[in-house]
Amino acid sequence: MYDIVYVGKNPKNYRIHKKRYPIMKRASSIIEAQSISLTNFVYIIFDGITVDYDFSYKVDEYSQDKAHLFLNGEYYDGLVLLPKTYAVNKREESHRFWINRKEIEIVASKQTPYNKFEVATYQDYLDAIKNSKTDFFYAVWPDVTPTFDFDYHVPYYDQFTHIFKNGDYHDGICLFYTGETLSQREVDNRFFVKKKEVDIQASVPKVPVYDIVFISYQEPNADDNYEKLLKRFPRAQRVHGVKGIHNAHKEAAKLCKTDLFYVVDGDALIMDDFNFDYQVEAWNADGVHVFRSKNPINDLVYGYGGVKLLPRQQVLDMDVNSTDMTTSISNKFKAINQVSNLSAFNTAPFETWKSAFRECAKLSSKTIARQNDAETDERLNIWCSEGADRPYGEYAIAGAKAGTEYGTANKGNADALRKINDFDWLKEQFDGNT
Repeated sequence: MYDIVYVGKNPKNYRIHKKRYPIMKRASSIIEAQSISLTNFVYIIFDGITVDYDFSYKVDEYSQDKAHLFLNGEYYDGLVLLPKTYAVNKREESHRFWINRKEIEIVASKQTPYNKFEVATYQDYLDAIKNSKTDFFYAVWPDVTPTFDFDYHVPYYDQFTHIFKNGDYHDGICLFYTGETLSQREVDNRFFVKKKEVDIQASVPKVPVYDIVFISYQEPNADDNYEKLLKRFPRAQRVHGVKGIHNAHKEAAKLCKTDLFYVVDGDALIMDDFNFDYQVEAWNADGVHVFRSKNPINDLVYGYGGVKLLPRQQVLDMDVNSTDMTTSISNKFKAINQVSNLSAFNTAPFETWKSAFRECAKLSSKTIARQNDAETDERLNIWCSEGADRPYGEYAIAGAKAGTEYGTANKGNADALRKINDFDWLKEQFDGNT
């Protein structure tokens, strides 16, 4: 029988193995295990495996120079029988991935269950690394509900962060390797440089109930729209009459207690199937999310007039001089392919003209960050030509044409383009153009 040596740091595991295999020795490294062995081969038992084997294997004469690997569950990363003279390199020792190898189809051990920790902060993560008795450990975040048996086995050589599916996204329970400390940014955002996305549904998100703010100014239908919103979502609040779009959104952010909040425009009629329950990816919690809206004049469906989900702090800190507020709050922008509302801006001549003018001025001046020019040109054409038979449709087309002309003429002129957010100036343009 070959010598058996335990290589690891956990005294408890050593005692467990020693009780079952009294002849077992202990070493701090594989090289030390080889040096203290009195047989030409030596069995190595590592931390993190539970051995159940009679050690009866005999090496044949053709495999005297090879590392003999036994199955540890489904992977060859557990018990190993090494020649005393095998030259172990650093990577083999650190990853248990042997170059000159022979795989023995005998299940000699199973993986010890990984430790599990609740991790809410980066300090929690650092504490888990320090306190984990297993080389990998599960991190369970406070915003997820586990639906998992925590029985996943990572081959020891696969020393990446393994992240499991959480609802629609891979931003849930993680399996971390203790041999590498990740940055705070990676942990805070759950967006890892070295990662493997595991397609196992290990949790469901505890979707936060984000605040909802209805922002209105002079929309004729605002009171009715707000009452309809309140009937379905009593938590909604309202900001009314604040001059300046940026200022109104800042006031909305001040009302909120949640890290993100929904904004509903004063002319928005929320769709019956829209429930303000969107799951935000952990790494995108500081981004702007814009839902789609349907245009009642020309039937365009895109982000114009749609419900927005905004990061509170970024709104409070935003530049009030930008032309397009939505795309300037954050460098992260996500258009969500879900229709949130009908943008019922066609309630009166000026309201209709103003809305079309502002949107087409932004489109034609190309001030909207990350816009697709071909898509923009198609939308401009539809704004300027379709829907004359709809209520106030002629005012929408007139406003679209005037806005397109103004945006094209003032492309790159920030001072001129900022005027489209001044409703008094817009009223002067309307009176002079109609």
